[in-house]
Amino acid sequence: MQAISVGRIVRYVLPNGEERPAIVTRVIEEGRAVGLHLFLDANDAPMQPIDPATGQAGVVRYSEEPAVNTWHWPPRT
Repeated sequence: MQAISVGRIVRYVLPNGEERPAIVTRVIEEGRAVGLHLFLDANDAPMQPIDPATGQAGVVRYSEEPAVNTWHWPPRT
């Protein structure tokens, strides 16, 4: 796995299965979990566990494959 650090851009999987970009705000458990700030758009309804006022997702675990309420690296193109 790539090294994760504050400021890296990753993808977060919303409860509805859609993905949104997010910036890492803190690294927890040697990168197995992170704090994220999500970039939501106007069409994203408030969803748990996301704070709609701040876009913060709290502690989010890594998943190699996209899974709800986890983060993963963007695919290389």
